[in-house]
Amino acid sequence: MGSVMKIGIITIGNELLSGFTVDRNSAWIGQRLLESGMKVHVRQTIQDDYDDICDTLESMWEEWQCDYIIVTGGLGPTVDDITVSTFFDYFDDKDEFDREYWNKLKDRFKKLNFKIPNLNKNQAYKSKKGKMIENLVGTARGLHYTKEHASLLKNVKAVFKGKSKKTHFFALPGVPQEMKSMFTNYVLPLMEDELDNKVTCKSIRTTGIPESILQEKISDIIDSNNQKYDIAFLPHRMLGVDIRLTSQDSKLVKNLVESIVKRIDKYVYGFDSDNLEEVVADLLVKNNTTIATAESCTAGLLSARLTNVPGSSKYFNGGVICYSNQLKEELIGVKKETLDRYGSVSEETASELAENVAKKLDSEIGVSITGIAGPGGGTEKKPVGLVFVGIFYKNNVYIKRYNLTPDRNINRELTVILCLNEIRKILKK
Repeated sequence: MGSVMKIGIITIGNELLSGFTVDRNSAWIGQRLLESGMKVHVRQTIQDDYDDICDTLESMWEEWQCDYIIVTGGLGPTVDDITVSTFFDYFDDKDEFDREYWNKLKDRFKKLNFKIPNLNKNQAYKSKKGKMIENLVGTARGLHYTKEHASLLKNVKAVFKGKSKKTHFFALPGVPQEMKSMFTNYVLPLMEDELDNKVTCKSIRTTGIPESILQEKISDIIDSNNQKYDIAFLPHRMLGVDIRLTSQDSKLVKNLVESIVKRIDKYVYGFDSDNLEEVVADLLVKNNTTIATAESCTAGLLSARLTNVPGSSKYFNGGVICYSNQLKEELIGVKKETLDRYGSVSEETASELAENVAKKLDSEIGVSITGIAGPGGGTEKKPVGLVFVGIFYKNNVYIKRYNLTPDRNINRELTVILCLNEIRKILKK
């Protein structure tokens, strides 16, 4: 059995370190690699600086002994884009002006009714020692170099059938769509061809249970095999916690997943890339069930999540945003007596909203949300963060009361998540 390939990612850009730009490239690459049975061992974000780039390349090659080093960023035409020239120096390469490619760039700009700036000449140089990676959606070509690990040549573990350990270096654009194109069409196929020991990764997606309690519930399962696999508890903002299992033993991962799910089934809403609204959508379609919404404090956020899924017209009949008591009464049919006696934020109002919106919009399920999102509007009896969710289904109304946070945005977003999960649980019964 071969060893697991070691992969390093370097993202370059002053904007990444300052916080003006969020590094989503490395996360995307990491996810694609896991899907293909590989995992990232080290990741670093550095500034657009010649010495920093060289030092980080050397560190990942020499110290981390990575088999693949993937660099993103700094391939543009402007003065701060120095990755290509730094790569040429690092690999002791001589750049050569590529007139044929320059003419292609000029033609591309001409078709867009632009005269190509001279700055773009920086993108028309090619390597003599490495390979150029075609850019199908932009102007900056990528680079691919290989380098033998001289310090390991004397190590018998690094030599197999006369082949020395070789590290692949890739320089890809920082622009996401360009990077994704190059990675998908060039880098990933090459890595998959050389993969001899696949890693199995499985994520169990949970909601409605804190990370510490979740681990406590399955501690006896995971402690028995912790030398043979990696486990990570990955909290997501408000949504819940993912349990990610990674191992070279696919059977072990399968058995662990089965044991864990059996233990915490009521908290599990999906696996891997599943999201809550897609899970709810699948259940609605399988049950041939339609749904309608009446939202107050969330102002249509639930409807938006339900219709994020392609094909939502199969199950979503419509939604009403009824902020005012007048609309609750006139549009949805909440009794005036109910509003006067209990108020708009109450179990009674949520119940009538859910049942009436289902009947008015001819749906099997009616969902209502009413609450005090904040920051103002709360009282001692009804504080900010008080939310009622009503779900009408099969002539029954299920009411959930939540006491959330002082933060308006969190309350709105969290309410939608809690509501989707309640719909999921009801449909699974």
